[in-house]
Amino acid sequence: MVAPTLGALFIATPAQVIAEPWKTCWFNDQAMGCRDQHHADGSLTIEWSDGLAMTYTLVREGVPRSTLRDSLGGLWQREVLVQGNAVFTHAQNGNRIMVPLRVDEGLECPAAVRAQVDALYRWQLARQERPGPMAIASQRERFTPQLFALLERAYALTPADGRFVDFDPFSGTQVTTIGAALRECRFDQQGVLTLRVAVQAGLRGRTAEPDQQLLYRFQQTPAEGWRIADIVYLQEPSFRLSTYLKDLLEERP
Repeated sequence: MVAPTLGALFIATPAQVIAEPWKTCWFNDQAMGCRDQHHADGSLTIEWSDGLAMTYTLVREGVPRSTLRDSLGGLWQREVLVQGNAVFTHAQNGNRIMVPLRVDEGLECPAAVRAQVDALYRWQLARQERPGPMAIASQRERFTPQLFALLERAYALTPADGRFVDFDPFSGTQVTTIGAALRECRFDQQGVLTLRVAVQAGLRGRTAEPDQQLLYRFQQTPAEGWRIADIVYLQEPSFRLSTYLKDLLEERP
């Protein structure tokens, strides 16, 4: 979400926005998590998953169209569609926001998100056929700078350091990745876009184990696009790649 183009934005206080479930909303053509709270005076607040929020005050009520004013004076037309979904259009710059009536079960992931994971696993399958250390540097553009820095430092460790990465982060196991399938895409409880990947892994020539379930958490910026910000491993006990890497890299006496 490009904050300046949305109009007037401010950080909401807890009293202004109640923690409603996250929905898949759209700002122009960009899918993003949001949650809306309707107030007794006819106004409403939309909180976005990047932490920004906006309150809209009712100026003229109508069916199916009404006019609202945002906190810094911008006028929006709200149209409630037959299904109950609401479309907001800025009167001056034409920006559009779509807020669905109901919480969705999932969404079609942006093509760029699916492409990042698909390409990562193509590389994963190919690099397993080559001996030698993991060439993680070739995948730099798939990760946020923060996560890639942790990966790069961690893969520089060797057993001689007394600690090293002891599992494959892209399968969650210590065995070979055989295949991967992209599953549902959704916004999680923090409003972060996540893509579940079912990874088939096992020893070559043997029956594969049950699929490993990984959640890829994505971050989007105007400059970098969609990048992998973290991986959550859903086995018991579950853990995050970023936490594992930070613990691994802590200096020890």
